[in-house]
Amino acid sequence: MSPSLNFRYPVFLNVERKRCLVVGEGPELPAKITTLITRGAEVVYVNPAAVESIANLASEGKLVWHRRGFDPGDLDSCFLVITDREDNSELFRNAEARGVLCNAADDPEHCRFTFGSVLSRGPLTIGISTNGAAPALAVRLRQRLEREIGEEYAAFTEMLGQLRGEIASSIRDFETRRKLWYELVDSDALSLIRNGDTRGARRLLRALVEEAKTPDGSSEPAL
Repeated sequence: MSPSLNFRYPVFLNVERKRCLVVGEGPELPAKITTLITRGAEVVYVNPAAVESIANLASEGKLVWHRRGFDPGDLDSCFLVITDREDNSELFRNAEARGVLCNAADDPEHCRFTFGSVLSRGPLTIGISTNGAAPALAVRLRQRLEREIGEEYAAFTEMLGQLRGEIASSIRDFETRRKLWYELVDSDALSLIRNGDTRGARRLLRALVEEAKTPDGSSEPAL
């Protein structure tokens, strides 16, 4: 039985070194394949023919292309499958039987997951979904966010990520860590980056971290 339209459990997947199968042809597949590759997936493409961009990726060794029709055995050891065929029902049934996540382009009745409209700024990823009700609305919302959330957020997120390990190891008290993180996020560092002063942003973030520490390297006051 195909799942109902209930794509409401948001997740971000780690596909690095995972075998991901792509079957069929359609205007959305090249972009989806490229994204899988850039995220470290091991992509296998199954279709008798390929558009130039996919064929080039195969010739460059960035994916494996089987020039034939789909066989259920192609799903073996796969993490997920993306399909765009005239009839996706057989492939979906086989994916379900093997516990492989399936996405069928413009065919929600044969999907276990969907792709939202995504905005990426370095490590920062924002996904928008309307549960299939109005994809154009998701696109417009993404476009609005693109205007409001610039490339400075990429550098800011990277700076915060570089501090994460240090904060976790040097500040033991949860409430102190939580308070510090909001101080970092709400600081003027983002504005400094936006104005081209990345060094100033780093100095500000560093000062806030050091201020939160006590002389013994913990979050607890010295006695």
